[in-house]
Amino acid sequence: MKETNNIHQQALKFSGYKVKGLDESWNDRFLEMSRLAPVKAEKISIHFDRSPDIFTIPKITSTQNVPLGLFHDDRLVGCAIASYQKRYINGTVMDVIYLGNMHVTEKGAGRIFLKKLSERVVQKIKDRPEVKYLYAYVMDRNRPAVKLARLGELDSQSVGTISMCTLFTIKPIALDSEYSVRKAKMADVDQIVALLSNEFRQQWLAPEMSKEQFLQNLKNRQDVGIENYYLAIKNNEIIGTCLAWDMTSFKKNRIRFHGFRMCLLRFGYDLVARLTGSPPMPKTGEAFKDVTIAEYAVRNRDPKIMEALLRFVYRDYRKKGFQTIIFGCDFTDPIKQATSPFISKEVRSSVILAPLQKNSMRNFSPPSLIYADAIQI
Repeated sequence: MKETNNIHQQALKFSGYKVKGLDESWNDRFLEMSRLAPVKAEKISIHFDRSPDIFTIPKITSTQNVPLGLFHDDRLVGCAIASYQKRYINGTVMDVIYLGNMHVTEKGAGRIFLKKLSERVVQKIKDRPEVKYLYAYVMDRNRPAVKLARLGELDSQSVGTISMCTLFTIKPIALDSEYSVRKAKMADVDQIVALLSNEFRQQWLAPEMSKEQFLQNLKNRQDVGIENYYLAIKNNEIIGTCLAWDMTSFKKNRIRFHGFRMCLLRFGYDLVARLTGSPPMPKTGEAFKDVTIAEYAVRNRDPKIMEALLRFVYRDYRKKGFQTIIFGCDFTDPIKQATSPFISKEVRSSVILAPLQKNSMRNFSPPSLIYADAIQI
């Protein structure tokens, strides 16, 4: 009897909520929700501001996007975007759904949203048997999101951890003497694609890469040209590449620091910045001026080659007044050593993967490497 009452109470709790598929005309409402529900992690809160168009990045990374809204008695209290993509899973390109831009403004509605989203996904993928998995990133210090991930909806599980490092341009950095670095030209495309393609095939959830895809990316990506790719060269051979992308026209990070200690650290940072001629931190509520290492590949995943590339990009963008460089990798990847010469802050996120079909693999052995997609995180 008690169990029956609990089930009835839960049904009543869920009855006023509905998840609806929406369209891009909801852009302003989604942006407002992201502002009202920033990600909170210890003594900071981060507003991942995707204005003026929250759908810019999903359209860059995906073949189809479905805006979703959680309504409580016809009042929007949650939003997310389900993006259909092609990504590597265990060395094979598969159709997957990326669940991102999830924000909930009503207290306690996160669990309901996840339950309703799961029910919708189960219903929709019946007609899409080619879509094998759903994945998402959950920041480890975002406690509410971590609790939701542990619910295990859709038989989801954490398959690994990625590390996103913010490199602060607060001190001068010398170039690497072992490698020369230059900007790419169109004549370098074949070698760039070969490096990226080989790299991506080895990582779970990396995008497919080909010359056709690379050229399409150049055409479709806002504020990106071939000159935004940097090449590491030794003995007249290209052995590494990375894309340094200023995405701040549509991807901004606004960080608020909380507490006396964090404010003191901020004051100290700005003092050192004035002494070194470096860009100060943005004022509270203003966006960081950062450049994203959006794609990269180096021979044998050698951290020293990656470090040479980062040193060059760092010097280049420090002169332009950029405050930070964003670099991501698998938490276990030795390439993370490339960030050691820099003053940096690391944020880790769990990668959640859910099988969507009966023939989707469920017993995951830990992937050797997981792709950290700095474009959409």
